[in-house]
Amino acid sequence: MIRAELAPSLPLSVIAIVTDAEAIDLISRTLAFSGDHLSVATDLAEGLTRVTHQVPDVALVDVTLGESAGLAVLHHIRALAPSSTVFALTRPERLELGTQAMALGGSGMLVLPLAGDELLTALADVRTRMAERAARVELERVAVATRRDLQLLSGLAEICEATSRREAAVWLSRVLSDVGGASRVLVYLPAGEGSRELMRAADHNGGDSPSFCEDMELLVFAREQRLEVLRLQLRRELGGIVLIDGLPATDSGLEPSFVNTIGSQAATVFALINAREQSNRASMKDPRSSAYTFAYFVDVAGREIDMARRHKRRFALVTIGVHGKSPGVTEREPTIDTADRVLSAVRDTDVLARVDANEFYLLLPETGGLGAHSCRRRVLEQLGGVGEESPYELAVGLATYPHDGGDLSRLLRVARHRAEASRGSVVAQQGLRKLTLPEVVDQLVAGISLSFNSAAGLIESPRYIELPVVDVAGLVLAAVQEAVRGGATQVAVTRHSGVSMGSAVRGDLVRDGDHLEFETVDVSSAPDCQNLEVLTIVSEHGSYTLLGRSEGNLVRAVHAADPMLVDLVLSKLGEAAGVRLFE
Repeated sequence: MIRAELAPSLPLSVIAIVTDAEAIDLISRTLAFSGDHLSVATDLAEGLTRVTHQVPDVALVDVTLGESAGLAVLHHIRALAPSSTVFALTRPERLELGTQAMALGGSGMLVLPLAGDELLTALADVRTRMAERAARVELERVAVATRRDLQLLSGLAEICEATSRREAAVWLSRVLSDVGGASRVLVYLPAGEGSRELMRAADHNGGDSPSFCEDMELLVFAREQRLEVLRLQLRRELGGIVLIDGLPATDSGLEPSFVNTIGSQAATVFALINAREQSNRASMKDPRSSAYTFAYFVDVAGREIDMARRHKRRFALVTIGVHGKSPGVTEREPTIDTADRVLSAVRDTDVLARVDANEFYLLLPETGGLGAHSCRRRVLEQLGGVGEESPYELAVGLATYPHDGGDLSRLLRVARHRAEASRGSVVAQQGLRKLTLPEVVDQLVAGISLSFNSAAGLIESPRYIELPVVDVAGLVLAAVQEAVRGGATQVAVTRHSGVSMGSAVRGDLVRDGDHLEFETVDVSSAPDCQNLEVLTIVSEHGSYTLLGRSEGNLVRAVHAADPMLVDLVLSKLGEAAGVRLFE
């Protein structure tokens, strides 16, 4: 901190606009003694130029120069450098000029010939005022920083009221952004007890950041993004990692020691919440809904994974995000309503857990991919996610064991990725639900562009193809064969007279009997469907659709691994044929 009593050590920047050689010599010797920096201008124009490019602490102006033009220069200096202290130099016979200089904003008057003591005293007064001003600024900075630090600590204390670590993570990100001034905050917590993987539990302006990763991967990401790393660690126990960007870098910013204090306090809070979750596991139920707690879900999922490994069983995980399409809907936190609707769509043996206000995890024991897809459709129907009139925006994704991973964190990572992809599905983006099958085909084929093709680089995004009929038949045959190798598969394809996708794949697939449900659908009598080529595949490890039109020997189509689009195409295909496909 700069204090007033340290004023004698504060060097000054001084510009002297004077022509008197004796005065210049005395000023030079005096300032050399005091350690100040001197710049001399011997005419008024040069002096103004120097003041413009080098704002001085002190300006000494001979106001007798140029038939009183020195007065005008002094006035200009006050306008150009309002923070500078300006002294008027005058002679005994021209004291009235000094008086006028004071009226024009001069800070003092020195009479030529100068005396060294008089000049030193004037400069010492300037030094004292500058030190006092710096001290006031520093005190104000400390006061602002102290208030902010107290707000941060108060905010951390309030985090203790969170009912889960994920909720606490969201609170922490808000405290660091709203109070600490951070422009970007990412909070990562262990994906489960004993897990080495971290999951993104909260983000403020997170951008494109990993949902799941190990700590070393996260540190590499932080280095690439130039994010500050705050470890939430108590002794050797890592409670999480916070990545921060945009903390104030000015004098009023957070001190590194205080940032470490925040990390220690936050780690303690998360440890307390974790202990509370463990102690509450006996109750199992989330107090704000009919779902289970996340902690109980982790325990059940861990046991299910162990049994699946031992007995070569399957199971599936579904993540469900429910977000309001408007701020008012979001703030209502549809916890109880969502839980009840989901539970009405699943079996009694399925386990639904509330992760936070708008996210749920669903465990489906002894369920493969087909059963999980069927459950996903029922959940979407119950939540109203199949209509544009729904007040909610749904993000539903699923993962199956062992196809998508052998541990809980990996399965959750895959399911959450697919849930996020579902929010950007072409079904909602293009408003396809209200269209007929031929309208869906034509809009997608005509509307696919370069920008749409490259949307976020997602594998689920539709891609345009234009191939001969024979090559398209080979493409869909390979897709179906790959799906059947993974286990049970449902295939629906249009049937036409002559060479078509349906005729191409039917002969090759009939031998797969037990693992394959195969439907050929005749839509040739439906309006505008005579040359439609449509294929849907639902399998253990994903969904796929290809839809387009055959034009002679050429097929123009789009294909995508988008479950939402597959569901829509199946529904529209059944409507066009007057049948219901795959109950």
